[in-house]
Amino acid sequence: PYRPSHYLGENRFVRPTGDIPVVGVCSSSDAREGTYLAAVTGSGEVADHVAVPGGTNVDSHRERIVTFLMTARPEAVVVGSSGGVGSRATARRLAEIVQVATEKWNNRFVQAADEDDEDFEARMESFRRMHSGMDLDDDEDEVWKCNVDIVDDNVAQLFGRSVRGKKEFPEFPTNLKVAVSCARYAKDPLGELAYTWSAASDAGVFGTEMLYLNIHPLQRLVPRTLLLREYERVLCGVTADVGVDVNAACAHDHVHGLLTFVPGLGPRKANNLRQSAERIGGVVSNRKAVLAKRMLGPVVYNNAVAFLRVRATDQLEDQRLHPLDDSRCHPDVYQRNRWAVKIAVDALELGDSVAQDDENAITAIRDIMDDSQLEVKRLYDATKSEWERAYGSGTFNTAEWDPKLLPPESWRDKIEELDIEAFADMIEQNGSGKWLTQLTMTKWELRMPYEAPRKPMEPPQGARLFKLLTGETDASLCPGKHVTGKVIKNNDFGSQIKLEGDVPGFIPLRNLADDHVESADDIVQVGTVVNAIITQVKMDHMCVDLSLKREDFKKKSSEWERPASLAPLDPYFDRAAALAIDAEKDKERDERLESLRLKVGGTRIEGDDDAAEG
Repeated sequence: PYRPSHYLGENRFVRPTGDIPVVGVCSSSDAREGTYLAAVTGSGEVADHVAVPGGTNVDSHRERIVTFLMTARPEAVVVGSSGGVGSRATARRLAEIVQVATEKWNNRFVQAADEDDEDFEARMESFRRMHSGMDLDDDEDEVWKCNVDIVDDNVAQLFGRSVRGKKEFPEFPTNLKVAVSCARYAKDPLGELAYTWSAASDAGVFGTEMLYLNIHPLQRLVPRTLLLREYERVLCGVTADVGVDVNAACAHDHVHGLLTFVPGLGPRKANNLRQSAERIGGVVSNRKAVLAKRMLGPVVYNNAVAFLRVRATDQLEDQRLHPLDDSRCHPDVYQRNRWAVKIAVDALELGDSVAQDDENAITAIRDIMDDSQLEVKRLYDATKSEWERAYGSGTFNTAEWDPKLLPPESWRDKIEELDIEAFADMIEQNGSGKWLTQLTMTKWELRMPYEAPRKPMEPPQGARLFKLLTGETDASLCPGKHVTGKVIKNNDFGSQIKLEGDVPGFIPLRNLADDHVESADDIVQVGTVVNAIITQVKMDHMCVDLSLKREDFKKKSSEWERPASLAPLDPYFDRAAALAIDAEKDKERDERLESLRLKVGGTRIEGDDDAAEG
C-alpha cells in the first residue's frame, strides 16, 4: 500500500501506515470532461468529492478545493497518471493548494498580525460552521500533514468504465469513479485487484477484466487461460500473506473480492460467508463465532480461519476483542490448546492459574504484545543510533530496517527468555505432535501481529513515470529517432515543441540550423509543423531535446548513443544491412530536400520575374 512521504522518516514496523484517508484525483486530458477529486475514508468509502469543469485547471477553483481538503483532511492526495503530462502539472498545482490548506488548518487558532479581534472571531465562527460535525477544540494539538504524488491508474481506469463501477456508483461520471478507485488503489492495491477479478464475463469466467492490464509487453503471447491461472495463483499467495479483515470484506463491495482468495474459500463460499455475516447482524466479533454460528463448515473453517482477521470496528468498540484473532495464529494454538496463552503467562511469570481464566489470558497476551512492540521500538532506535555513530547522521536507511533480520541475541523482550524449542519437545513427548513451526510463528505474531510483508508502494520516478505519463520508453523514444511536432512557443533559448502524444520537446537555439541563429523566429514560427531528430531524452525533466541541424540528420544510427536500459545488440546483428538501410534513408532524405529546395527556389524566381515585368 501507499505510504505518505511524511511517514518515511519512521519505520513501518514502528509506525504502521494503517487505514488512512486519501483523496484520489482523475486529471482529464480532454477539455470536454472534468477533473475530479474524491475523498475516501479509511475504510474506502466515498466521503465527498469536488469537480473542476473541463477546460479549466485546479488553480481557478483554489478556494473551493482548499475548503474541500480542510474538510476531508487526507493524509495524501494521489493523482492518476492517465492525464498524461497534464497529470504532472495538476499534481504540482495541487501540491501548492495542499500547502495552503495545511497551513490554514494548522494555524486555525492563531490570530494573524493584521487581523483584529473582531475579524478573528468572525473567521473562527465561519470555521466552526464549516466543520460543524467536529469538536475543533479537541483537535487543537493535531498537526495535519499531507503530500501529493502520482500513481498508476490503469486499474482505476478499468473500474471507471466497468459494469461493477456503474453498479456501485450509478450516478457518478466516469472520471469521478476513476478518482475513487485511484484513492482505493493507493490504500490497498490488493483489494482493488481482487475487486477487478470478481467481475465475471458473460461466459461466467472470473478475472477477464485483468486481461486489459498492461503487465508485460509480451503478455499477449501467453494463452488467456494460462495468464488468468497465474493471476489467480499470485492473488491467492499475497492474500494468504496479508490476511483479510472479515468484517470489512463482508460490509464493503470493493474489498469483498479478497474473501475469494482466502485459502479454503473461493467465490461460492465467500458469498455464503458474507450472507451469513449479514444474517447475524453484519459483524463477526471473534473467530470462534465463525464456526459456532455455522458461517463455515468445520473443514473449511480449519483451512481458512488463520487468514481471516477480526479487527476493531465501530460496532465492536464495546467488546473486548481477542488480540490473536488479528494474527496469523491458528485458533488451535490459542483456543483449543492454549499454548499461546501458556507462552504469554510464562513470559510474564504469572502462574498457571491465570491461564485458566479467559479474561486474564487475554490481558496477559496483550501485556506481552505491548512489551514486545516496545522492544521493536528499542531495537530500531539502537540500530539507528549505532549505524549513525559509525557512518554519520542521516545515513541510516529507515525504510529497509526489518526486525526479523536481527540476530536472536539482540532481542531483550520477555518472550525471548523462553525456550520455545524445549516447549515444542515437551508437547511432542506428550503425544500431541510436532508444533515447533507453529510456536515459532506464534512468538513472532506476539511481537508483530500480521506485520506487512509487502514494502510500501513507491511513487513512480524517472523512466517509469515518463512511461506512465507519455506512453514512451527508451525503445520508442531514443537519440537518433525522427519525430514530428508542432512549435508552440519561441523564446530566447530556442523553440518549445509538442510531439505526438503531447510529449514536450525543445530545440535549443544552436540546434535550429547549421549556421548561427540570432532568433528562433528567424527559423520557425509558432504553429509550424517540423520534422526533427532526437538528440537526448531527459526523462527526469519530462522533456526531449531535438535538432534541425543537417549534420545531425546525416549521422548513422550507430553513431547515436544507445540507451543503457535496452538490451545490447546481438553479436550476430547484421551491421552491413543496418548501414545499407541508413544509406537508403539518407538518399530519400536528400531527394526530398532537393525537391523542396527546387520548389521553393522556383516560387521565388517566378515572383522575381513578375516584379521585373511590373
